Amino acid sequence: FPDGDNLYRWVGTLKGSDGTPFEGLTFKLDLRFPSDYPFSAPNVTFTTPCFHPNVDERGNICLDILKDKWSASMTVSAVLQSIRSLLNDPNNESPLNGTA
Repeated sequence: FPDGDNLYRWVGTLKGSDGTPFEGLTFKLDLRFPSDYPFSAPNVTFTTPCFHPNVDERGNICLDILKDKWSASMTVSAVLQSIRSLLNDPNNESPLNGTA
């Protein structure tokens, strides 16, 4: 949902999937949309701490659709679903957090 009256900044909520280490957890995300959205990807970060190989200690997310695989047809819902999928199935080929 938009953060107050600013339509370029949203707060997202993501629930951990059942049967995963994140089951029962709720994560908050900060979504910042560039002025040329949807032609450029939003900047999405976790504001709730998330110990995961593809999330660094500052909440940055390593996910191809938020970088070079972005498409203007992507919706916010699709972005959140992709992040939830990443939580369930980490990409160990591109870790941001080697400890996780």
